[in-house]
Amino acid sequence: MFRILVTCCAICIVQFQMVALAQTAYLQSSQVFADDIAELIIELDSKIPSLYALDTSVLEADFEVLDISSSVSRMFESDDAFHRMRWRIAILPRHSGNLRVPTLRVGDFDTPVLTLAVIPRSADSISTANVRVELEAQPENPYVGQQTRITMRVMHNIPLFEGGLIEPEFPNSDTYRQGPESRYSILRNGRELEVQEHNLALVTHSHGELRIPPAIYRGRIRSGPNLSESESGAQSRRINRASTELYLNVRPPPGEFSGRYWLPARQLALDAQWDQIADNLQVGDSLGLTLSIEAKGLAAEALPADLLAIDSSRVKIYADQETRSNRFDGQVLIARLEQRFVMVITEPGEIYFPALALKWWDVDEETEKVATVNASNWTARAPASDSSSAVSITEPGGTDDRLSQGLLIPSLPVTRSGYVGIVVFLLIAGLLVYVKPVRRYLHGKTRQWLDNRRNRRLLKQACRTGNPALARRALIKWGRARWPCDNINGLYQIETRTNSDLLAEELRQLDAALYADRGSDWNGRQLWRLLTAEAGKVS
Repeated sequence: MFRILVTCCAICIVQFQMVALAQTAYLQSSQVFADDIAELIIELDSKIPSLYALDTSVLEADFEVLDISSSVSRMFESDDAFHRMRWRIAILPRHSGNLRVPTLRVGDFDTPVLTLAVIPRSADSISTANVRVELEAQPENPYVGQQTRITMRVMHNIPLFEGGLIEPEFPNSDTYRQGPESRYSILRNGRELEVQEHNLALVTHSHGELRIPPAIYRGRIRSGPNLSESESGAQSRRINRASTELYLNVRPPPGEFSGRYWLPARQLALDAQWDQIADNLQVGDSLGLTLSIEAKGLAAEALPADLLAIDSSRVKIYADQETRSNRFDGQVLIARLEQRFVMVITEPGEIYFPALALKWWDVDEETEKVATVNASNWTARAPASDSSSAVSITEPGGTDDRLSQGLLIPSLPVTRSGYVGIVVFLLIAGLLVYVKPVRRYLHGKTRQWLDNRRNRRLLKQACRTGNPALARRALIKWGRARWPCDNINGLYQIETRTNSDLLAEELRQLDAALYADRGSDWNGRQLWRLLTAEAGKVS
């Protein structure tokens, strides 16, 4: 009996030692400086690996949880194999002092309570600005749709490694990037600083106050005898440096702007390039035109297409799909729209190409301006007629003089019913001459109906396939057709004109999906149902 009791006690002691050795949690360093990142490490040994999901909500009171990583490794000890699970939790202290790291539950294991000493950064270290992040916006009070240049700088006078800049999120906006960062040196407060600069163009889609969160640099710096704040004794430290946040006062379009499309830009030019035109135009020939718009300080998505409209029965216009491009050179966003048109001559006579005018708003001079293209006109002649197909009309029994002259033109007898047919034909021809304005009106209405029908199909396809970009374009075209006297250039303008709270919410979700880089998660089926449920909203 005594032997059995001793054996059981020995087994319990061994198991207790194994548990004590196999389950542990500790801090990589027991003290850090303010704005430095600490690491909480948890290890658990088991025969069967199981990476439990950690609930770190208890840490949120004193820390910001930046990252959680996990790994599994196979271990051997005294010919015994087991698995070691490890969790690394990156935490950023919210304030200085002795902060308590509470217990975390890992499977059936509770981690011990730990204490992290957070040392305030000295005034000297702050003034020397070993690593500093700046965030600037120019201008800070743009118009809705106008480009704002966002500049982010990481300035340092000590080596940086294993790090990078985390850009802020820009709600309800589009961003256009320059490309690789630029690097240079500056002299500030008598100290030479290395600068890593990132620039992007920001285009907002709604007016009002826009909050831009701080830009953040996270990485490592080396600690050594020649560097400040080396008292922690670590060879390297993980740092978190944040800029101040920004607030933009985004202005709505000014009331004195009279244009159909809201185009706030620094420069805007409208250009028309015709293909080589033959000297003797005739029915059946075609005229090729490339119409382009180029603007500075404006996104290409705002540039209007299908500007060409000729009210003439002598030509038919065929428009290709427009192409848009944006290029940001680090200072200004350059937008370009190009569209190709082909006009086929259907009737002889004078063809008049009217002058084009596009109103835009000069953001530098705060005034309305107009970009124009001059008018042009040509004359087209009828194609050469084939004399062999001409027909002469004579009285019964009469003789046609042209036949006696040897022309191969047969004469046809005309009966009483034939006279009636000729009279009816002349009446119809006269009516067609007088109802040409009616024909033009009906043609315009038919074309508008076909365009609306085509746009409805595109909108339905975009909503069902989850394509937010196509849905936005189709909705804006629909809005312009529904409110032709208003300047519909964004979803927010449609949102303010609808009486449905559900539809307004779906439009906001579409904006969020499109401009927060979450377009693949957008589902537009509810938006389509709400649009089709309201009579006359989609036609």
